[in-house]
Amino acid sequence: MLRWPPLTACTLVAILADAACLFPSIVRADPPPLLVPGPETSANATASAPTKAPVKALTQDLYSDKYTSDLQTGLQTWSGNVDFDYMGSHIHAEQLTQPKEQSGPAQVTGQIILTREALRVLARKATVDQQTKAVAAVDVRMGHPPAYFDGREFIYTPGEQTGELTSPTLFFGEPDPYGINLAANSATYRYATDDVLLKGATLRVGSLPIFYLPSYTQGRESQSPMSLQAHFGFRRDLGVYARTTSFWTENPSFEPGLLLDTYGYRGILAGPALRYNQTDNMEWWQSGLFESGFIHDAGNRGLDITGQPIGKNRFFADWEHQGSIGGQVDITSSLWWWGDSNVLRDYRQDIWQDNELPDNFFEASHRTEDALYSTFVRYRPDDFEVVQERLPETRMDYFASPLGQTTLYQEGQMSYVQLDQQNFNGTPTLHSNRFDAYYGWRRPVNLSDWATITPVVGARVTQYQDTLNDQGQFTRILGQYGFDADIRSVGHWDYTNPTWDINGLQHIFRPVLMYRYIPATQQGQGLIPAIDTTTFSSYPPILDLNDNRAIDNLRTQNVVRAGFENVLNTRADGYGSRQLATFNVYNDLRLERTSGQQDFSNVWTQLGLSPAPWLKLEAFDRIDPLAFTNREVRTRTTIFDGDRWTATVETDALQHTLDQYWLESTFRINERYQLIGRWRYDQHLGGLTEQTYGVRQRFGETWDVQYGVSYFRSTLNQNGLGVNVRVMLLVH
Repeated sequence: MLRWPPLTACTLVAILADAACLFPSIVRADPPPLLVPGPETSANATASAPTKAPVKALTQDLYSDKYTSDLQTGLQTWSGNVDFDYMGSHIHAEQLTQPKEQSGPAQVTGQIILTREALRVLARKATVDQQTKAVAAVDVRMGHPPAYFDGREFIYTPGEQTGELTSPTLFFGEPDPYGINLAANSATYRYATDDVLLKGATLRVGSLPIFYLPSYTQGRESQSPMSLQAHFGFRRDLGVYARTTSFWTENPSFEPGLLLDTYGYRGILAGPALRYNQTDNMEWWQSGLFESGFIHDAGNRGLDITGQPIGKNRFFADWEHQGSIGGQVDITSSLWWWGDSNVLRDYRQDIWQDNELPDNFFEASHRTEDALYSTFVRYRPDDFEVVQERLPETRMDYFASPLGQTTLYQEGQMSYVQLDQQNFNGTPTLHSNRFDAYYGWRRPVNLSDWATITPVVGARVTQYQDTLNDQGQFTRILGQYGFDADIRSVGHWDYTNPTWDINGLQHIFRPVLMYRYIPATQQGQGLIPAIDTTTFSSYPPILDLNDNRAIDNLRTQNVVRAGFENVLNTRADGYGSRQLATFNVYNDLRLERTSGQQDFSNVWTQLGLSPAPWLKLEAFDRIDPLAFTNREVRTRTTIFDGDRWTATVETDALQHTLDQYWLESTFRINERYQLIGRWRYDQHLGGLTEQTYGVRQRFGETWDVQYGVSYFRSTLNQNGLGVNVRVMLLVH
């Protein structure tokens, strides 16, 4: 049973500390004895107190500029910078007045500030009725991040274990006249559940009402009940538009939402959305995001990437999911279901730029100490792209592990998959049921402390149940042998440079040499449905037979790969190291060539520089060593001065295909405003194809607003001038 002592003004501030809502857990024990005044000089005199008021034992120290005691009225007063610690809280006020006898009200007045850890309570005046035990504070502002309250009066009755706030307003983040808030008829703080119950609440943006809530519960750490992103602008193909994505975030593990857009030339797009993050039990956690939209498009829609006219009824449904089942099976899934190839480009271009060709798949995997077991499904909900569908693929990958007590390491994989590849009109063109397995050995041999060679041998068996033109089953057996060799050299220098934040240098130099011989890969030509084939890549191709996924289109390999890898590190602040530079070069010598191949492959070069936290450079280059021709160059350089300004330059050059340059820059004028620019230059088109100029503004404490003007030339569907305003809610 909770026992309350006689109330005083000091008891008032303790109650405010307990009941001003959103407090950390407090042990409610009996408070120390009441503060007592200093000695009096006469029965009717007013005496000045010392800086530190004498108190009884087991109480906190009380400091003030002045102390007075009136024996005739029975009032004791501390005034001027009253400071004292009480029950784990610090209280500052202008004046504290308390009767000697426990018969009248006690008052704390003048800019009352109570702090405890991250909590702060402000009030203009507080009164305690020592007879009824009722507590009343006037003009109260209180709370705990991320929620804050203000109200006209706070009333507390100890026996009821609740606190009542009249005319309350709940702010999410610092009180902001433009922010998301809840204005209610009343608010009740409840000790048992450590939350605040609001009755008759209205969700508002500033003073603009959005919708009414009969009741709403705010926990101590609950975020804003609403998350909002909004884009406003004009595009020649869309007209004036407003695009919004909102979520109801009262329950952080399950947040329903809505996509609602309006386009002047196209119509209204709407669809449900959902964010969920159920992580209470890490063995059964699930996290994901679903967004969708539908529009009856009345505008000029054009053709899709297959050359077909785009229909009026357009939609998209995007879902990304990750989770775990019983802590044993990991789940990853991605769904990008688009009614046509351009729908996301038209209505959610920021998402489309990161995923121009959607990949739809589902994977469940279980990892053991030595192996990974998985089921993988890749499907084709969109009829405008060619997809190697896997319906499904079941697979076991066996990690390199010692073979008994020997120095040999065994590794392998085994899979069964049903493959389909359809053309654009939906007619099946290729089908395959395929069993595939690999088993191999490795044996690392340490030639010295700095050199290692690892011989490799293995075999791969692939059985096709379906062949081209129904020619029956076919089984292919391939073998490989070769080696991986490397030399490790490490250098240390006791070099320091405060300007570049360098504290010692470590250089790791690693020459590498690889060899693989895989003969007779031409087996089955004219029989095997070529579904898993090679694709264009800017990086050195895979040499090892076990790792190669393009097994329906293998080429005979008799290849030596030589290269070297460099890493330059320095000590990081606190612990570990920081990478300053990387420089890697690789080249293949083909001892046997197939059609279209040269004796030497391209020379692949990778460079990375980050000598200081404000500079980062990445470069990739591919050169034909026989024709002395640069086939491909990709670079990205970023320079930034803290949060003052940034500049990023990108180049993308692919011989006879692409030659583009990007520049992105930001400049912060002050804590409220930032300038943004983006330019794209296309050498083949002979000029700028994109120009974007914008201003980013911090509006109040709640909103991030970005205004932009763009001009596009020679693009697919948005040539001309575009105006854009993006609004984001910072508290969500």
